[in-house]
Amino acid sequence: MSDNVQFDTDTQNNAMYRPGPTAGFGQTTSEASGMAGWLIRHGWAKTPAAAQGIMVAIIVIDIIVTFIVIKYFL
Repeated sequence: MSDNVQFDTDTQNNAMYRPGPTAGFGQTTSEASGMAGWLIRHGWAKTPAAAQGIMVAIIVIDIIVTFIVIKYFL
């Protein structure tokens, strides 16, 4: 066997990176993705931080409603 085997790792690592998001029909590529991006695209939030605040508020409301339903209806 040969002991002088070398691998070109620089070109292999560049090909392994995950590609960025692409825009679909009627969408634009923005910094935010997922639910935050959806809130921004539909005008509910202007920044990713505001979109996260809206999502946190929805989670808090859901938790409160869950406790009310469990306490009074079960």
